[in-house]
Amino acid sequence: MFEITARTQRKTQPEWSRLQRSLFEVMRTSVDRFVDDYVADSGEPLWPPDGHVGSDGFDDIVEGVYNWPLVYAMGGDESVLEHARDVYNGALRRASETPTPFGHPMVVDEFEHCRDWFHMGEGNLYTYNMGLAAPDDAAVVERAERFAGLYFDDADANNYDAENRLVRGPMNGGAGPDHADFSAYEHHPYGADYRWASHGLPWRDLEFEEAADLLDPGTEDRLFEVLNERCGKGDIPLNLNITSLMTNAYLHTGDETYREWAITYLEAWRERTAENGGIIPDNVGRSGEIGEYTDGRWYGGYYGWSWGGWHYVGIGPMVAAENAVLLEGEREFLEFPRSQLDILIENGIEVSEDAVHDTLYVPHKYGGEGDYHYDAGGVLTEDDGEVLWRDGWYEFKPHRDDPYAVHLWYMSMSDADRERVRRLRDWSKQDWRRVDPRASTKHGAGHEYAWLAYLDGEFPDYPSRLMKANHERVQEQLELMRREDTARAELDEDYLRDRNPVFHRGLLQLTMGAPQPVYYGGLVMAQIRHFDAGRQRPGLPEDVAALVTNVDADGIDLTLVNGGGRDRELIVQAGAYAEHEFETVSYNDGSSRVDSNTLRVSIPSGTRLSLSAELDRFTNDPTYALPWNR
Repeated sequence: MFEITARTQRKTQPEWSRLQRSLFEVMRTSVDRFVDDYVADSGEPLWPPDGHVGSDGFDDIVEGVYNWPLVYAMGGDESVLEHARDVYNGALRRASETPTPFGHPMVVDEFEHCRDWFHMGEGNLYTYNMGLAAPDDAAVVERAERFAGLYFDDADANNYDAENRLVRGPMNGGAGPDHADFSAYEHHPYGADYRWASHGLPWRDLEFEEAADLLDPGTEDRLFEVLNERCGKGDIPLNLNITSLMTNAYLHTGDETYREWAITYLEAWRERTAENGGIIPDNVGRSGEIGEYTDGRWYGGYYGWSWGGWHYVGIGPMVAAENAVLLEGEREFLEFPRSQLDILIENGIEVSEDAVHDTLYVPHKYGGEGDYHYDAGGVLTEDDGEVLWRDGWYEFKPHRDDPYAVHLWYMSMSDADRERVRRLRDWSKQDWRRVDPRASTKHGAGHEYAWLAYLDGEFPDYPSRLMKANHERVQEQLELMRREDTARAELDEDYLRDRNPVFHRGLLQLTMGAPQPVYYGGLVMAQIRHFDAGRQRPGLPEDVAALVTNVDADGIDLTLVNGGGRDRELIVQAGAYAEHEFETVSYNDGSSRVDSNTLRVSIPSGTRLSLSAELDRFTNDPTYALPWNR
């Protein structure tokens, strides 16, 4: 392990570093308060209530604590990790005793019984973050292997058909894919008003004239029949998120079986895409036939091109490609999601926003001709108000809400992928030099573009502004806790998620040079991560703050600051999973050839260190193993 000692005395502590260290502390105390107020003494969440019968909601409960292990892994207090374990285990106990309409509980063998990988991708973020936080926890490793094992063709759940290389249902899980009665899932508040009034009808061949017809309960029952016929069986692109489950198991064990599953399944979808003329189909029957249950149409599947469109279709290809690059080291896998995004760009329409700038409005959906009157604010329309439909493509709008272009660049570091991000810039609304504490979303995180502006030298005070925004969000959550009635009789499945006082995204960008993972099931992809050498645990040592000031194809620039009164030692690792390699490192007015995936840094009290490191990316076999155990 190459060793470096900081020699530069800091004259003052930078504002960003002070705010970063205090953010760890304020989140620690906020988690203590949160658990006291919103979790029972048994460690169980307060939802589901006694007597509840339902199929949905477990992922929402886990979302309330999913990022606590990640913050611990970046330097958060040990208590944050322990609270996360307690609440997760309590949620498992409660959900294992909560019945569904199908005769089994909400979780089966600690895994969600039968849901789509939009929702299960959210809930399993906790599982992946625990790999970063506690890879030496036997329970974490055992769950990783058991969860992945549900998707081998010899598993009792019967989720996977190895011969046809397909997942047997859009909904699957611990109980298997044969419990997809849509009337048990698509009810209020996630029924007609939510799905169809905002997204439009996924098919044009039904007896309904417009989406508003589905607001009638009787009409919705008819829709459930059609959903069960057309969307109850077969494979969809969202199932590509299962590659994260396999990658997670591989990172724990190094077992080639998991790597092979992930690559084989991804290649099956690439072949289907080629068969379909280069566009990924959104539904494949159990025989392997595209459009088997939709009269031969490649669109109209669950969470498909005519449903939520690219926002949902793009998740699986991007997540699976990232996992494949991590596992194999080959950037060529990125051509899969890249090709889909380029099809949208080729069919896009430029709209003049001002005298200087045009915004590209790309189509987000594909479907047959028909009535597209629905609540589609912000999309291009015809003169009569009808949603613009052109050659099957519709819902033309900016790409601002989706992270796929940013992730393509981040994984490839190619100039062409970076230019694609600029090409998709939304000049109508997005200010790339703005930090708004309330602007972030689950999926896009909200500040990736501001971070890119910082990396481009256009937003120099971004680190401080971002940390201030994170502090403000924590304080808002604390204020909500103070205002609320402790009785909380009307809590729903979102109550923990909506009150979570832990915010990780700014810390990911600043300390690891990493974007928010693709929210619905992606793993953390990072340039570097840190370990406390003195305490032999993940994360920055006490008093030490980190700022990645540059990320490009050559490597990174990193500044470390010790703002405390004690000398500290840390290990800086190349990649979240040691998948990268440090080549040449420049520091203290000199440079050295390193050829290692770790650096040991001594940073005495009152010092700072700035270094530039060339990285050979995705060259090592990835692992969760801690540096001192490798």
